[in-house]
Amino acid sequence: MRPEDIRVGTSGWMFDDWAGTFYPMRVPQSKWLEYYAARFPVGELNSTYYRIAPESAYASISRRTPPEFRLFAKVHADVTHKREDPETSLSTLLGALEPLRKDGKLIGLLAQFPASFRYSPVSMTYLRRVRDHCGDTQLCVEFRHRSWASDIAIREVKECDLTWVSPDEPLLPDLMPHQIVDTSDSLYLRLHGQNAAAWYNREVGDRYDYEYSTEQLTALGNELLAADAKRAYVFFNNCYAGKAARNAWWLKSWFSAVGQNEGDLGPINGFTLSTN
Repeated sequence: MRPEDIRVGTSGWMFDDWAGTFYPMRVPQSKWLEYYAARFPVGELNSTYYRIAPESAYASISRRTPPEFRLFAKVHADVTHKREDPETSLSTLLGALEPLRKDGKLIGLLAQFPASFRYSPVSMTYLRRVRDHCGDTQLCVEFRHRSWASDIAIREVKECDLTWVSPDEPLLPDLMPHQIVDTSDSLYLRLHGQNAAAWYNREVGDRYDYEYSTEQLTALGNELLAADAKRAYVFFNNCYAGKAARNAWWLKSWFSAVGQNEGDLGPINGFTLSTN
């Protein structure tokens, strides 16, 4: 894959602890989206998992971002967790997102399923039901339980015309292993960090308090460059204290440097984007 076919961003952009770590203190919260979109070409709209805002809110996002900016929107928890009436939730979401779709900024929907959603014929039937209601909007699916890490599950997801989301997370027995999977013409990666100690224990700390090293990021970059796909989207969800933005900016810059044959970018510790 060519470096220019790989887009890097973060899983959301509205985090209070990004003030002073990613966003300069002089930039008001009302301008965070513009600041983010000026630096990253893609983003994940995660607020839709909790609440689907009126159509005007997403029209505002479209107006405030550059023409080339693109988004994935996470489906509401009613679809992935309750799983009782996905059609109503998806209809509401797709209707609200219409301004982004009309302006060509909506790439697809992200369905992040919990660990309780395990591979089975019943689960596959539900995925087909959800996919059918998305119409021509691409549905991307992320699984947390290791039962999905099988050739059979991957083949069935591909047959359903779903984009597989490859997560990077702690090496715990029940979680998905690191594996870049191709079920469509796009690769989709979400990097959650590898903070195993805090993953199930909030008393230890925040599960997303993790920063990838330059060695880890370089290895990931080379893995993507060797992949046989038309394009790739990489999102960092290690959102604690701006670490997702630090890692995303470094990897984005690394791909740019590779494309221009500029070599190594050096250590990640020198990242000071928030002061620029």
